[in-house]
Amino acid sequence: MADRDRNRKELLELLKIPGNTRCADCGAADPDWASYKLGIFVCLNCSGIHRNLPEISKIKSIRLDFWDDDLVKFMRAHGNLSARAKYEAVIPLHYYRPQAMDCYRPQAMDYYRP
Repeated sequence: MADRDRNRKELLELLKIPGNTRCADCGAADPDWASYKLGIFVCLNCSGIHRNLPEISKIKSIRLDFWDDDLVKFMRAHGNLSARAKYEAVIPLHYYRPQAMDCYRPQAMDYYRP
């Protein structure tokens, strides 16, 4: 049976491991979300993108959601660096890696307002 506080504490400790301190997708500092299907930590903005890809990624809040022991174990066994080595191994050198500033552009909302 899962212990909510213990698992949350362990996830927060996993965030201190090099590679997990930044969003796996855009590099934003201090990610608060995780894909428990990919084993990566992501920021709020990138978590929204992952939520739209349910067959690839499943997202939970590190601080707000309940995490079963097996999901925490999966996160412990993977992490951002491991996922990057696996999923980005064959990406061409000229490929543009998204940056944190690409994920949040409040001025872009001006184009959608009447």
